[in-house]
Amino acid sequence: MNEIELKARVSDRKKLTDTLNSFACFKGSLVRDDRYFAKKNEDGTFSKKKIRIRTQTENDKKTFILTWKRKELQQDSNGTQIEVNDEHECILSDDDCLVTFLEDTGYSVALKKHKEVSLWTYEEASFELCTVPPLGDFLEIEILTDSDSPEKIAEIKEKLGLLLLKAGLSASDIEPRMYSQMLEEVKGL
Repeated sequence: MNEIELKARVSDRKKLTDTLNSFACFKGSLVRDDRYFAKKNEDGTFSKKKIRIRTQTENDKKTFILTWKRKELQQDSNGTQIEVNDEHECILSDDDCLVTFLEDTGYSVALKKHKEVSLWTYEEASFELCTVPPLGDFLEIEILTDSDSPEKIAEIKEKLGLLLLKAGLSASDIEPRMYSQMLEEVKGL
């Protein structure tokens, strides 16, 4: 499954929420706590290839999700950075066995991320208004597709740009960096 995603910084959460409520269907709120496991390189840094274990809490129910992504940042015709990910996920009954296996085979937690998410849908797109401490608020707009044709991906990228405008944000609000990169930069301060 290909996940085509655009992420933008949000300066006025209330205004964005009102705008989303005017055209999209609110689906609820949840919390995502992600742990990214990786092996260390010879120089002590972590490998860029990471396995994510997500603990998702919704209405006091926890779900454990294992994710592997092949991430790629692509530019659309306007120069806007959009993520195009080949994403593979599965639900785990719990995470203990996998965490133990990863640790026993040389993996350790390279990064943790906490996200508080409010979710809306509109047509085939999902809108996630996320608070990611200490980075702030972001809007993620995502469309999933089985197709990996360049034409289909270009069509979806264009649609994401239009949906961003519909949400009341502009191309100047787009955040081209991945959360992991921003969190690493904050850790480095």
